[in-house]
Amino acid sequence: MLPVALAVLAMVAQTPAWSVGQQQWHLDALGVHRAHELARGDGVVVAVVDSGVDDTRPDLAGRVLPGTGVGDAVGTGGVQDRSGHGTAMAALIAGVGESGGVLGVAPAARVLPVSVGVDGTGFTLAAVAEGVRWAVDNGADVVNLSLTSVATLTPELTDAVDYAFEHDVVVVAGTGNSGEEHVGAPADIPGVIAVAGTTRDGSPWARSNTGPTTVLAAPAERVVTAVPLTSSASGYAAVDGTSAATALVSGVVALVRSRFPDLDAANVVNRLVISAVDLLEPGRDDRTGFGLVNPVGALEGRIREVDRSPLLPPRPPLPAATAAPDPALASAEPDRGSARVEAEPGGGVGPVERTAWVTAVVLLLATAGLVVLRRFRNAEPGAAGTPSADGPPPGTWPPGTTTPGAPDAEHP
Repeated sequence: MLPVALAVLAMVAQTPAWSVGQQQWHLDALGVHRAHELARGDGVVVAVVDSGVDDTRPDLAGRVLPGTGVGDAVGTGGVQDRSGHGTAMAALIAGVGESGGVLGVAPAARVLPVSVGVDGTGFTLAAVAEGVRWAVDNGADVVNLSLTSVATLTPELTDAVDYAFEHDVVVVAGTGNSGEEHVGAPADIPGVIAVAGTTRDGSPWARSNTGPTTVLAAPAERVVTAVPLTSSASGYAAVDGTSAATALVSGVVALVRSRFPDLDAANVVNRLVISAVDLLEPGRDDRTGFGLVNPVGALEGRIREVDRSPLLPPRPPLPAATAAPDPALASAEPDRGSARVEAEPGGGVGPVERTAWVTAVVLLLATAGLVVLRRFRNAEPGAAGTPSADGPPPGTWPPGTTTPGAPDAEHP
């Protein structure tokens, strides 16, 4: 079993000259304060599958639910965090922002802590997979995976993520921090929101891993958050990495699920993708996906609903229907040419004449059907059946984009 390596964050002590709130530049960059006028994450549970979450931090007061520990974290209840990583992610998602502390993207959401290793190292794919399944079974609406593996073929983890999808749960994961053209698991699993990083000026963060499965981007440079006092004497740190970007996107997912509680996971994902702000060339690219996550756009936009996650490959076309044979014809004796054709009593038509008549009627009906279909296909804009202007029809993408999750033959 390959170990799962955390997208490690460089932590720096708080700068005393500025308050924590003043240092949270990502809130302004993403328009989070405006988004809070629309939603704050009420009623949404975000599972943080990580190194645990320190529930004694004032920044998370009242936000942390009873959790669990798996792997070498069994018995911790998910609330022991020696590395500080899981706590940092939880605060970015649901920090309450009181008394000058960290304000999360979704401050009214609740955090479900799932520790898969209290020291932040040595995570195993088995532990992460078990943690994902436990989170789904215990009420998670969103699963945040601020971790990555160098592996790409991960059947156990893939099954766990698919289990989340089957239960209408959104899964968010980071692309990684080694600056390579390689996105490992779980971010490479079709359907997962794979998140890359950006800098303060909106440029791609140079250390983000990239690849065709990248979906969105979010701030990943010196993002201020809360950590246990064992990690920083001030209880705060500025962190770098796609781990932070992942947590910010999970917070936006919580906002959307809060504002649209009846929306399924596929349409929550679709809202984030359609509303994203392009950073590079129009459409999807390997470095920033569909662009910078846009909380206000995802909450306000009139976006056409879909019946399938836009990050999943399209369903294969159904086989063409074939007409069932007529039982009467199938059982009829073949005409050997020896029987004399006679008119039916009462001046009716014989078998040959009846066949010609039926053929003529079928051709007439078929022609009429083609005319009707042509009329519907040539309907004027705005008629029933035509796509509305507020978003692409289900299963389609804006011009210049490719279908998310499509397999790449060259991807390792």
